[in-house]
Amino acid sequence: MASELRAFPIVGQRGAPFQVPPGNTLASLRRAIDIGAEMLEIDVRRTRDDVLVLDQENVHLMGGEEKPLRDFSYRHWRQHGGDWGGSLTRLDDAMALARERGVGLILDFKEPGTEALLARTIRASGFPLDSVLVAGAGETSRKILRGLDPRIPLSLTLDMDQARLVTPKLLLEVDTEAVTWHHRLLTPSIVEILHRRDILVYAFTVDMAEDMRRMRHVCKVDGIITNSPDVLKSLLG
Repeated sequence: MASELRAFPIVGQRGAPFQVPPGNTLASLRRAIDIGAEMLEIDVRRTRDDVLVLDQENVHLMGGEEKPLRDFSYRHWRQHGGDWGGSLTRLDDAMALARERGVGLILDFKEPGTEALLARTIRASGFPLDSVLVAGAGETSRKILRGLDPRIPLSLTLDMDQARLVTPKLLLEVDTEAVTWHHRLLTPSIVEILHRRDILVYAFTVDMAEDMRRMRHVCKVDGIITNSPDVLKSLLG
């Protein structure tokens, strides 16, 4: 499992949103790589015409009204979505950039029902499968993705509101190649158990220097997801 995956210690969350807001744009991704990110975490949704794009919020202003992303085509958003729509980035373009620059990708999948489209996009990109993770997907989506292409590495994502799920039973039954968990859910013993099972551990969202040090030197996670990859790089040396 994780032994076949590359570990990337410095992960830029949506690129470098503190320096090039709002993130999830090619400009922000490029900046993150320039200041030290070795991997990029990006949010993946789809438009009405089944174009996978980078977007976290799902609802945006168009003509002064809030509209769901999936109600309009990619071209329509680009033309009529204002400044945000003008920078709307296709997953294809983000993957091409990451491949060209030699960095990894965490795809935070937010569109149940489009698993086949995501699997096809990953395969068509030629992106190295030892450098990509599909995270964020629920249990049903993970099962579908496994059935579509068991080679695509998956990550179990847990946020603080899911702390109750972190039990000894879960630690022994996690069936993904990696986990992407809120940093406050992680302890040295939990990370050790997951590592013994050959599972990579990524912590999010870690922006305070003291938390970065704890994750890296105390918990010994494999990667840290941050809005400030430059700060993390300076701490890691």
